[in-house]
Amino acid sequence: MSEVVELTAELRENFGTGAARALRRENKVPAIVYGLGASPMAISIEEKEITKLYRKPGFISTVIQIEIGSTKYKILPKAIELHPTKEIVRHVDFVFLDKKLQKMEVPIVYEGKERALGVKRGGFFNIIKRTVAMLCDVNNIPKNITVDVTNVPIGSSIKSSTIKLPEGCEFVRKDDFIVATIIGRKGTKAEGEEDAAAS
Repeated sequence: MSEVVELTAELRENFGTGAARALRRENKVPAIVYGLGASPMAISIEEKEITKLYRKPGFISTVIQIEIGSTKYKILPKAIELHPTKEIVRHVDFVFLDKKLQKMEVPIVYEGKERALGVKRGGFFNIIKRTVAMLCDVNNIPKNITVDVTNVPIGSSIKSSTIKLPEGCEFVRKDDFIVATIIGRKGTKAEGEEDAAAS
């Protein structure tokens, strides 16, 4: 489950390229929050705070409690713009969180892929999906989904039905889709892989 991170922001009244440059000269980042049927809220955040948060693993699934004036909101990062040559945040889009399910892309971590049974026997670990679309309870948003592949042999495929999900989470796709396979070095593919890769 994602930890809730606290940030402070200010409402901004000026817009456009010139206003954004002025904010960045003050070491602040322009951002916008939208959703819940409300009008988008234009805000600014301290650059060092949002960049520090961005550099941590799982940023895109981090629940943020942002304080604007005397009001606090729970939000989630949606899109981010970086400096063209530096790993510094220049702009962020956030979405408001309510008490419903949130659709999002969650990273998949394949635990033990270098020592998987099929890899030890000469196979190649073939990742079909690095992220997966999920509906998650906003109070239990995972930073990632971990799949233990240590005992997977050559010629096998790892399907969504074998993945244990956190409580309150479900895949957007309802079919039993393939997320990874272990293929032979000569290129023999696991059954169904070509169809899964094309979907």
